[in-house]
Amino acid sequence: MGFTTPVFILKNTPELRDKLVRLGYKIGYERYINDDFLATDNDEMFGIDVPYPPEQCNGYIHCGTNEALFLAIAALRDDTDDSQWFVYPPENIWFICDDDDVNYARENIKDSVQAAWFHCSHKATVKELIEHFKSV
Repeated sequence: MGFTTPVFILKNTPELRDKLVRLGYKIGYERYINDDFLATDNDEMFGIDVPYPPEQCNGYIHCGTNEALFLAIAALRDDTDDSQWFVYPPENIWFICDDDDVNYARENIKDSVQAAWFHCSHKATVKELIEHFKSV
């Protein structure tokens, strides 16, 4: 249980690595972490020195240089909803869950606009995230 989707980006900065740490990732290969490119798998991040073309990513989602897409996919987990994107389809409203469990919010937030969003929303899929962030 944990992170669900391996992802790759054509950049690697200390700021980007700090964002991954806040999501719960740890450095997998300290020796290579400063390489030019960055990937995540399971609960680890690691640097890569050669840029892989999308067709050679072996199951990793290739985000090009799109940091927003990279972080949205890297945040996907099966044991929490925190920091993940949700979609409210009737109005195409996107929001990040800031609660550990959106079901708790669905049950306990009754009298607000946000309650309707939680009740009718779903966690964004990888395909939806790619579509949403393709122009970012």
